Order: sequence, then C-alpha cells, then structure tokens
Amino acid sequence: MSAQGHCLSKGRDNKAVVVGDDYPALLRARRERWSKQDRRLSQRHRWRSEGFHGEAKAWHGLARAIRRGLPNMKIQAYLTAAAINLKRLAAALLALTLPWIVAYSALQLQIAPQRGF
Repeated sequence: MSAQGHCLSKGRDNKAVVVGDDYPALLRARRERWSKQDRRLSQRHRWRSEGFHGEAKAWHGLARAIRRGLPNMKIQAYLTAAAINLKRLAAALLALTLPWIVAYSALQLQIAPQRGF
C-alpha cells in the first residue's frame, strides 16, 4: 500500500492542513521574526541532531538498508536507535559510578599497607 493510502481516506485526492497565523510553531519558523535566543536554540538542536544521525550512519550501518521494504527499514532504524541509546546509557552510568569506584580503590590502597599485605 502506498503512503497516500495510509494518509488519505478513500475518495480523497489530497490533504490540506490549516494553520492559524498565531500558531507558535509557525511563528518560530519565520526566520525574520527569530530572536537571538531562538537562533541559538535552533543551532544547538541542529548540531545535536546532526551528530546523532551522523553517528547512526557512520558507525551503526544506517547509511544502507539491510533488507528491502519500509517495514524492514523501520526495524533497522529502531534497532540502531536502541543501540545508540544503550551506549549513551552505559556511558552515563559509568560517569556516575566511576568516582565511587576510584574512591573505593584509593581507600583499599590506604587500608592494605596497614594490614600487612
């Protein structure tokens, strides 16, 4: 089934979205009205998201589809995202626990000479 079949009901040829003039996303999208803070937030978001997408393509095989078809590509993208998120979770947990591990190791080194080991 085509993408059009997913989005439109039978008997419809096109789809229209009506957005009011005061819609916040529309106001943010108009670059001439962006404040310095809006520009800074956009650049920060762009930098972060491009980094994640670049990592997925370069290091996790998302540059090429493994299997044919949109459902299979979705599965590949979900698994890639899960792998990247698990890597980030492991790094965050290590960053939280590493100071405790180092402190415990230093304490053990101080206690060991007193015991005569």
